[in-house]
Amino acid sequence: MWYDSDPGPLGIIISAVIGFAWLIFLLRLSGKRTVAKFNMYDMILTFTVGSVLASMIVLDGVKIVEGCLAMTAIVAIDWLLSQAALKSEWVRDLLKSPPVVLVRKGELKHDNMRKEQMVEEEIDMLLRQNDVANLSEVEALTIESAGDIALIKRRDGVDEPQTLRKLRKDDSGIE
Repeated sequence: MWYDSDPGPLGIIISAVIGFAWLIFLLRLSGKRTVAKFNMYDMILTFTVGSVLASMIVLDGVKIVEGCLAMTAIVAIDWLLSQAALKSEWVRDLLKSPPVVLVRKGELKHDNMRKEQMVEEEIDMLLRQNDVANLSEVEALTIESAGDIALIKRRDGVDEPQTLRKLRKDDSGIE
């Protein structure tokens, strides 16, 4: 627990309770954004904090105070990076990949599909799941930062949807 000797089963339970409670406290303090839908950055953060918590619980050489301090440092770094991302597009791009257009105005974007490791059969599946019979019905199909797929159907006589206006002309992502 606070010691260097073997904690035994009771020490493991105490470490787990304290570590878990501390992590809940940190996550409540850091806000909902920390536990929102995962992108690659969020997944790395989660694995790192989880690894520290697990080490604190089961490894003899990691004291409760050290584990709590490490988790606090990781969540604080996340908070600082989130603040920097709010102010800097460069930091935002470094931490989170932009959405990528896979289909635009009924046309497959093969270069983007290759970059995202998507094949036509997967696009066909996504069309079927969204009740789209033909590729020509699609204004845009994007893979978002968190890996979700967004599909916007074409509507005759309607201007380009506002959510697509920021997409680059080459459809590789957002500006």
